[in-house]
Amino acid sequence: MKRSRWNAPQESPEAKVQKRAEQLKPYEVPEPIRTLCASNYCRSDGWTPEVDALLAELELIKGGSIPLGLDNYRDRLRLLNQIEDEHLNGVYRECCLEAVGVAPEAEEANDGGFCYRFQLSEDLEIRRDTEVRLTVHQKNCLHIEHSDERCKRPRNFFSGTVESMTGRFVRVRLDLKVRLPEEWMVEKVEFIAERTVFRLEYRALELLKDGFIEKVLFPKEVLGKEEVRITSFEWFQPSVASNQEQAEAIQSIVNGTSYPAPYLLFGPPGTGKTATLVEAIGQICKLKPNSKILAMATSNAAANELTVRLLRILPEQRVLRFFAKSLEKKKNFIDQRVMNVSNLFETPNAAGIHGKILGFQVIVCTLSTAGRLVMYQVPTGHFSHIFIDECGSAKEISCLVPIASFGTGKGEETTSIVLAGDPKQLGPVIQCDFLDKTNHGMSLLERLTDHELYRRDELTGSYDPRVITLLRDNFRSHQALLKFPNQAFYEGQLRVKAAPELTNWAIGWRRLPNYSFPLIFHSVAGEVTREKGSASMANVQEAKRVASYVEDILWNGINGKKITQNSIGIISPYACQVRYLKDLLKSRGRDDIEIGSTEQYQGREKAIMIISTVRSGGSGVGFLNNVKRLNVSVTRAQALMIVVGDADTLERNESWRDFIGFCRKHRAVVGSKK
Repeated sequence: MKRSRWNAPQESPEAKVQKRAEQLKPYEVPEPIRTLCASNYCRSDGWTPEVDALLAELELIKGGSIPLGLDNYRDRLRLLNQIEDEHLNGVYRECCLEAVGVAPEAEEANDGGFCYRFQLSEDLEIRRDTEVRLTVHQKNCLHIEHSDERCKRPRNFFSGTVESMTGRFVRVRLDLKVRLPEEWMVEKVEFIAERTVFRLEYRALELLKDGFIEKVLFPKEVLGKEEVRITSFEWFQPSVASNQEQAEAIQSIVNGTSYPAPYLLFGPPGTGKTATLVEAIGQICKLKPNSKILAMATSNAAANELTVRLLRILPEQRVLRFFAKSLEKKKNFIDQRVMNVSNLFETPNAAGIHGKILGFQVIVCTLSTAGRLVMYQVPTGHFSHIFIDECGSAKEISCLVPIASFGTGKGEETTSIVLAGDPKQLGPVIQCDFLDKTNHGMSLLERLTDHELYRRDELTGSYDPRVITLLRDNFRSHQALLKFPNQAFYEGQLRVKAAPELTNWAIGWRRLPNYSFPLIFHSVAGEVTREKGSASMANVQEAKRVASYVEDILWNGINGKKITQNSIGIISPYACQVRYLKDLLKSRGRDDIEIGSTEQYQGREKAIMIISTVRSGGSGVGFLNNVKRLNVSVTRAQALMIVVGDADTLERNESWRDFIGFCRKHRAVVGSKK
């Protein structure tokens, strides 16, 4: 059996004192913001002048009258973050349930504990790992052992965390050591918002120095690092070496040509962005052996993929995949290759992690988990390089957590920063609608791409290679599938480079209205339904049409090619439709087809993608009017894409009208309106 890499010593008293000193402050939301949120941002006669002035300022911000700049940077980001923070607190307070039946689950939790489930009366946005508290009436106190050995007295409440949500059913893991055998009634269920990430973000703003903000976050010039320029490379990935843009990007990143400004890697769908990052990290490790690299992604899945790729070119001893403690209970579902280089492998105690962390050359984690490194006293300026993948889907203030915590040393900028992503695709997910059209919904990557230093030269049409590279070669999609997004979103700059054996096998399929064009828009004038208490939508007619395509493809194959369930992906922007499609296909034995939202599919690909748009009738298209959502949806497929929707409804939106017009031009429309 593989031995742990930790061998953790016991924590010393001095370490405990230091750890206490590093604890996060509470960063409570100020009362005026709480008042504003409680009133749903509507003026009230009872407001103080401070609250009234706050709303007036926010209205100017939303109207674009007060742009983000050096003079208001900290205050603006803090204010908008506090509004989302308090909004989520309010949502969770309203989620309080009374007189709820709680039933034991047949399966144990991932860590061997016990799970229970209960049903919500309406759709609520409850995040996984949210803390939950169940209160039992005093006369029904349960003599149940708590997971903490010291708590064996009768109790009238139990705590736990949300494991998952399926529709309105919430699965929670409670801190009980024995299983409760029957359904039992609880007096009250409360959800408690997890604020650690918000607090880390507030802390990051405090760490920022004025000079750092100007040089790194509003850069006007590049200095470059005063080092001997490296121009000769022994490549880990030959395919990267042969691609002009990827090779140029890696050379610029290794040489720190943008320093102190961040280097931007603009990676449209399927252009090999992650491969470029992996090669750059590998080259830095090889050519600069004293370097220390923090590599982050916005999700655990993306961070795990980054780790797996790095392990192909770097020894295990150099790489640490750093997980949040909450992932301990899910470690049985993590790739063993990743587990072997993680802090969850034979979990060390907190005291032993500090010294070991500092010894790794590359640490990989999620953006939200990076802040936890602060709690293990990783010093400022420790990392020579900071990489953030999928930066376009993260709030700007979230990116500041690692940048402010580790990108400076003694108050000066010391770290090379690389931001990778696609500002043309979906940005940060913001929980508060009031913050629409504010800087809170814009990523640092998107803001910087519009900054003068990073703009395309108007005369040459090219970018400054010292600070930004646009990856142009698409290795994912058939040329017909790339044509519309290339023209609509990328000014025709992308080039088709996918291997024909990957993309051409659906050409000539009998269901294609145009045999040479592997795209179908199937117009269905369905009926939209809503569940009681839910704003989400479903469309049964569309779902049945999607299912019919799935059955045809799986039963009959395509041009003699057998298709497996995991080759098919289904996107719907509405959670209610996703649930309906899952139930419908599961009833037909189709459990292995991945069905999810547009957000869940960002950064992903499938050989065949089917999209159900749901909207039909009514006066608009809802959040389908987000052009970035359309871009993500139509750039996932490699060989075949089928879009099912109501053409009459969708054409009320300009972008969808352009897409359907593109399909008509290529004779790719079938159904109730051609």
